Amino acid sequence: MSLLQRARFQPEAELIENLFERFQLEGIIRHYEGKEAGAYYEYVMSSQLRLTPVIAPRLCALLDEVTDRLGFDENVELYVQSDSSINAGALHALGEGTPHVITITSGMVERMTDDEVRFILGHECGHLAYRHYRANLAFHALGANREDSKMPRLLGVRLSSWNRLAELSADRAGLAAVGGNLDVAVSTFFKLQSGLGPEHLKFDIRGFIDQLESLANMRRKDIVRAFSHPMTPVRVRALQLFTEGGGTDASADQIRTIDAEVSELTALLEYEVSDADEVHVRDFLVSAGLLAAHADGSPIDEDQRTLLTNLILPLSGDPEAHFTRIDGAEEAEAMMLEAGTWLSEHSGEERFAIFAHLAHVVALDGHLHPGEQQFMMRAAKLLGIPEKRAQEICYEVLAGYLQSQVPTSGTFGFR
Repeated sequence: MSLLQRARFQPEAELIENLFERFQLEGIIRHYEGKEAGAYYEYVMSSQLRLTPVIAPRLCALLDEVTDRLGFDENVELYVQSDSSINAGALHALGEGTPHVITITSGMVERMTDDEVRFILGHECGHLAYRHYRANLAFHALGANREDSKMPRLLGVRLSSWNRLAELSADRAGLAAVGGNLDVAVSTFFKLQSGLGPEHLKFDIRGFIDQLESLANMRRKDIVRAFSHPMTPVRVRALQLFTEGGGTDASADQIRTIDAEVSELTALLEYEVSDADEVHVRDFLVSAGLLAAHADGSPIDEDQRTLLTNLILPLSGDPEAHFTRIDGAEEAEAMMLEAGTWLSEHSGEERFAIFAHLAHVVALDGHLHPGEQQFMMRAAKLLGIPEKRAQEICYEVLAGYLQSQVPTSGTFGFR
């Protein structure tokens, strides 16, 4: 196994492989890649200065050192952008005969030491080697930021989570590029976050790690979910765990242990509700939703699972992880009882909205099976909703699905 493959954070690799397979991203990205992605490549080539050994011998020599150390033998060209910020980026080659591009800012060149530049270049080589650019193209190919976006909600959320994990893989490549020197990585992160150098700050790993306690107790983790990169204290601690565990010299078993520890750390990056009210809403929708989907005696179908996932997305960055918390009907019943009892005692009118959400699960196919009706009345009683009002809600929701199934062609027939 190559150095870069040993360095990669495997939960990141597994997540993106799962998303590619589940959402059939390969064909979508290939189509976009061939038609549209070249525009940005051409923009970089025409608007930034290409660095050659004649123009920038120091920087080109550093890039050569990094690619040699990492064993990354693909063609890479280095470009610089006139920008006072400290930043860098990588653009994958678009086809045979074209080079990869790493672009750096003038601000980065002016403020970073040689080792810090090596770390950054190694980080960008990691992105290139792991083909991270292809997954990021999915955002553009599906128009994630357009009004007519074709991006499934779950895919958008999970790709955002993956994007943060991808930075951890690239950080490990950067660490390997500086021979596992954690101090170099930390000084680089200090400068990236603060814009200040050692003449103003004393670099302190402990200072970053101490921030994790505050992050773990944050109430507004929806703010964290908006970040494209993981928070710096998380990145530092993840590299510290990797280094302490043996880094790229660790055995396969040791790497699995390290990755498990880092995965616990990355839970800080996932949006998850923390208020008691929202936690019980989430748990009720998960447990009651699964039970409702089985109330007609048949397994949950793909439409019901998608609906349930979308209902829980505002409450969790990884809804499907909550499905796996439940092992069988007994656990679902226990969770529903606990959450429903809490909601009936502490919630007001929102109980009716929660019940209406649940009604969509059973009404999705345009029918109310006797088992589904019985289950819904039981859920209503648990939430403290009068039976008459519960029936009205169920049939209002059902009517919406029935109307969507009415023929519109004007031609009627028998089947």
